[in-house]
Amino acid sequence: MVIFDWRKLFVSTIASVLIIGAAPNDTHIDCKAFSKKIMKVLRDIHALSFCLISPVSVTPTEPYIHRLPVELLQQIFLLVVNSAPDYPSIFSRRFFTISVNVASPPLVLTRVCHRWRVVAHSTEGVWSRIQVVLPGEVRSFGPFLPHLLQCWLARSGSLPLTLHIVNRSPIPDWIITAANSRLLDILLSESRRWETVIMPPTCDWDVNFDTPQLRALECGPADLKKFHAPNISRLYINTHRYLAPQTRLRIPFYKDLRHLHFRGASVCALCSTITDFPHLETIAIDKIYFFHVPGASSYSATLESMTLPLPSSRRLRQEFIEMFSLLHLPIFRKLTLVGTPKKPHVDCLLSMLAVAPFRVPVVDFQTDAPLRKVCMNRIESLFSVVGEVTFCGNALQIDEYRNSRRKRRLKLRYSR
Repeated sequence: MVIFDWRKLFVSTIASVLIIGAAPNDTHIDCKAFSKKIMKVLRDIHALSFCLISPVSVTPTEPYIHRLPVELLQQIFLLVVNSAPDYPSIFSRRFFTISVNVASPPLVLTRVCHRWRVVAHSTEGVWSRIQVVLPGEVRSFGPFLPHLLQCWLARSGSLPLTLHIVNRSPIPDWIITAANSRLLDILLSESRRWETVIMPPTCDWDVNFDTPQLRALECGPADLKKFHAPNISRLYINTHRYLAPQTRLRIPFYKDLRHLHFRGASVCALCSTITDFPHLETIAIDKIYFFHVPGASSYSATLESMTLPLPSSRRLRQEFIEMFSLLHLPIFRKLTLVGTPKKPHVDCLLSMLAVAPFRVPVVDFQTDAPLRKVCMNRIESLFSVVGEVTFCGNALQIDEYRNSRRKRRLKLRYSR
């Protein structure tokens, strides 16, 4: 392809004209040849101007994003939806109004172009995760919003559903408004496809849920009896306080539960729960409450991991020590403690491990604090009773700290 330089053409044409104009009167000029040259230059300039306005290629091509195969574009859509920090939200609620949330995927993908809309609608996995904000008492709630929810669920085909129900209304959770009831009826019609569900805390709805595919559930203790979930393996109790033994979690079809997480519980609740679920593998508590009840011995042949916050008071530290003296965990592997360990915490941990009738191979501290703010001198004493001490799962940091301390000691010794 020949690329014209219009600057050179323009300069050469003007130069030719100036030369002819400046020539003496007696100079013979071949006007015919000059006219042909001028016409050629003008044609070249015209062609160049056309090239500047029109695309360089004779056959225009589509943008690269439109040349992607449909299968690859579907994988990109799935990655965008599944990588979001929260579930894709279908509605957006502000005070007493509710509207369609078209600013986030997957709905935003359908507004780019016709091809993206067709591909998004045909990708079932994009629509299998959803967050539904209940409207409560809003000023206007037309039929379009329930219809959109039905279309969303229909596009997911027969895939298992991941559902997050959010209630941000000032109305108490146990009151079901007409607008809430319309959306809940649509969701309940697909309950047999529910695989992961997050319920509002203490919703206390007079509704039973038939969920044979349910694997993971987050709800309050009062709502557990409403779920028929024979295949559940993960449970998160999202209420602030679960004290036990007054409110036991003895529900027949939860006997195969493998992973249990409490937002807040007492030491007594932890011990009784370990006994109630014979197949429990991991248990975690975000916050420990003091609720002193004489404990009983607890045995679990399956529990491998426990996550607890560092005890914040002397009474809780004493309860931790008593709890570990009552637990019998033959295959226990890892104790995770959340918080920055100080000297009282390490002393409590040493006492816990001393009275425990089982061995703790690994102790992991989950903390955002740098190692220089951690009582490393006391933590080193844990190596005499446990096999490994880690910070956020990383054992190399402690090894590096110990090696750097040895180097500093040797350096000071030789400098003297």
